[in-house]
Amino acid sequence: MVQYVVGMTALAWAVAGVRSEVSRADLGPSRGGRPIYVYTVSEPGPRTPDARPALLVVAGVSPEHRVGISTARDLIGRDWAGVLSGHTLYVVPELNPDGAGWLSGPPRVEWGRTIAPFDADRDRRLGEDPPNDLNGDGFITQMRVENPPGRYGLTPTLVADAGDARLMRPAEAAEGERGRWVVLTEGIDDDGDGRFNEDGPGGPGSGIDLDRNFPTHWPEFEEGAGARALSEAESLALVRWMQSHRNIVAVLVLGPGDSLINKPPVGQYDPTGQIPRGLEREDVAYHDYVAGKYRELVSIESAPSPGYEGSLLAWAYADFGAWAFQSAVWSRPKEERHAEAAAEETVPAEPGNAPRPETPGDRRQALLDQGVPEFIATFLTGSLEERRAMADEFERATQAERAAMMAQVQALPPEIQRQVMGAVQETAAGKPPSEVEMGGAAVAAQGSAIGQSNSEDGKWLAYFDAQRPGEGFVEWTAFEHPQLGRVEIGGFVPGARLNPPVEQVQAASEATGQFVKALIEMLPSVEVSPLSIESVGGDLWRVGVELSNPAYLPTSSAVGLKIGQLIAVEIDLGPEAVVSGRRVVTIDRLGVEARRVEWLVRAEADAVVRVVVRSQRFGEQTVKAQLKETGGGS
Repeated sequence: MVQYVVGMTALAWAVAGVRSEVSRADLGPSRGGRPIYVYTVSEPGPRTPDARPALLVVAGVSPEHRVGISTARDLIGRDWAGVLSGHTLYVVPELNPDGAGWLSGPPRVEWGRTIAPFDADRDRRLGEDPPNDLNGDGFITQMRVENPPGRYGLTPTLVADAGDARLMRPAEAAEGERGRWVVLTEGIDDDGDGRFNEDGPGGPGSGIDLDRNFPTHWPEFEEGAGARALSEAESLALVRWMQSHRNIVAVLVLGPGDSLINKPPVGQYDPTGQIPRGLEREDVAYHDYVAGKYRELVSIESAPSPGYEGSLLAWAYADFGAWAFQSAVWSRPKEERHAEAAAEETVPAEPGNAPRPETPGDRRQALLDQGVPEFIATFLTGSLEERRAMADEFERATQAERAAMMAQVQALPPEIQRQVMGAVQETAAGKPPSEVEMGGAAVAAQGSAIGQSNSEDGKWLAYFDAQRPGEGFVEWTAFEHPQLGRVEIGGFVPGARLNPPVEQVQAASEATGQFVKALIEMLPSVEVSPLSIESVGGDLWRVGVELSNPAYLPTSSAVGLKIGQLIAVEIDLGPEAVVSGRRVVTIDRLGVEARRVEWLVRAEADAVVRVVVRSQRFGEQTVKAQLKETGGGS
């Protein structure tokens, strides 16, 4: 039997072969009034879905992480036959539906907060100064401003990265560097208060980051964390629902950070020494095992670390007491030799048929044919001495002449720009440490090869250049800003570093689905053996039961032990009938070793004795047996 849900047609489910039961509930409205849905996926069984140990998957905490949302939706429609016979899968595919809805329309912004009104400039007006798509390319990227006008109070602190002038980095005062640039979100000062993009969706000071709004290590007073923990309707609704579903034994967050690639801090606590800022030491081996399985199934080589201040991941583990993990679903693939490098390998020509070697003149003409200005074509094809002479001439040129040449370089295709920058660095080699300007930004003479900056941004840029040209980075282009004068607009495409290209989405989703299946199979459960009955003479009987956990993860984490996630084992007899042993025995956690509980009881032969095993996380089970001389159980 299948209960169809919104967004999935009956035909689609039938083709997928789904045999699980799916139901949908509403956690409550978002700040903007949109419903926040949770889907329950299970198989028919003797216990209701809410009475079985469960995995909760939450996506859309950061709505710009679109691959997480789509992967969560795919999990709902997978065929879980045979996997969920004793467990339940809960899925919240879009915790921030307002943010996801706003991001679905143009212009595209890398912004992952709630659409919460916020008066950042304290002028008693809301939303009056959002970012603006000044160049009309459909993206809100960045503006970099060289030596900005003093009236706006913008202090230049950045210089161009030595490895790639398209990237900015902080100036190193200790090395004698002086900042020349500031970088702002693309837009204008709409309200004329001297600040840019401070009020309105998409701006750096607006909205609440849900992943900084949960109670654990809540970063009070920090921007984006909210006026108080759980101030947002979305985070509060999820916490209330989870508190009413104590059968959740594990939580998987699909978001920009990854706690399975990046091991959380171990043995670090808040000032009370009670609430971990990462993992308890006793849980490290279990986390490492899960992370190892993750690496087998999900092809992620590197990813950012998740946040632990006010995050859902931190709260789910350190306060709620569940096993908790976070997956980025996708990240930049492992660096491989660029395709163009492989293309350069040629099969040796047959004797007498070898092609004529390309001369500098041939290459210069080819560049001119592509529309490359003559001085740039000459620079790229000249000897080292000729290039050095041109660089010296460039340094002696007037500011206007240099600006004109820089503008010509910036108008070139990205590949030609990289060739120019590489030639600049080669030209500067052997000179005293200085900066040689070409291509619109300063390039340190001792920098690494162009496009190979060692920074994380540099690695992303190299990946986009090689694998996704034109998709991940908007080349800097000059723009006459109505307030700042000449600026350059460009930068990383919003969301490109968080989401794979369309053709890779399904593979990433499938790999995550395989990991979720493996994680469900690792979830703990409590199995109760039949009662053992032994007569010890007269009306005395020894009654025993064994509890076991067939899965890898223990029934409780180290945090769960602190907050009292216990399993109660009760023999259903009056206190006067229990000669030895406590009527109610509590078990802290079950691991790989079974736990046996025994009682010595006084009762007449053929009487029926019952033992009840109960816990919030694993429901209630009852076993019973008749007291007989021959023993037995049922």
